Amino acid sequence: MQSKPDAIFNVTFGADLAKLVREGNQRGIFPKVPVVSLLSGEPEYLEVLKDETPKGWIVTGYPWDQIDAKEHAAFAANYYRKFKENPKVGSVVGYATMQAIFAAIKKAGSTDNEKLVLAMRGLKFSTPFGPAEFRAIDQQSTMGAYVGKLELRGNQGSMTQWRYADGKNYQPTDAYVKSRRPAAAQQ
Repeated sequence: MQSKPDAIFNVTFGADLAKLVREGNQRGIFPKVPVVSLLSGEPEYLEVLKDETPKGWIVTGYPWDQIDAKEHAAFAANYYRKFKENPKVGSVVGYATMQAIFAAIKKAGSTDNEKLVLAMRGLKFSTPFGPAEFRAIDQQSTMGAYVGKLELRGNQGSMTQWRYADGKNYQPTDAYVKSRRPAAAQQ
C-alpha cells in the first residue's frame, strides 16, 4: 500500500487467495483499491471465502446458479444428480474436454494420433457454456469465460452483473496468427 496503487490485478487462488483477502480486509485495502481478479468468481473459491468475499471485485468465474441456458441447465442437473454437489469450473472444463475428445474421435473415425490431430483442426464441440471449437489456424479453443463482480448474498460470495465473454470474440485475427506463425500460412 506504500506505493498507493490505482488498482490491483490478482491471479492468486486457493489458500493464497484466502490469505490475500483476509490480509486486505484486515488492513482496509478492500474496497478502497479496485481489484481485477482472475478465477476469484469460481465456486471453488467463493465457497472458501464465504462471508469474507470482497465486494465489487471484477472477476472471472462461474455463476452456475444463475445461468439459464438449456445446455447448462441439463449439465448442472445431471451433475448434481450424480455427485450430490453443484458443479465447479473444473467440472465444466473436464466435461468440455471429454466432449471435444468424443467429437474428435467421431470426426477422425479413429484413435490414431495423426488422424486426431487433423480432426481437431476446426473441430466443433459442445460445452455447458454453449458451442465451442478449436480454430483451424492455431488450434485455440473458443470456449469463453464469465466476467462479473463479486457481492455477498447472505453469508456467501456470488457473482453479479456477469456476462459470458465468448472466446471467439477475443482470439487474435487470422492475419495476426499468420504473421506470428509463418507455417500456419501454408496450411
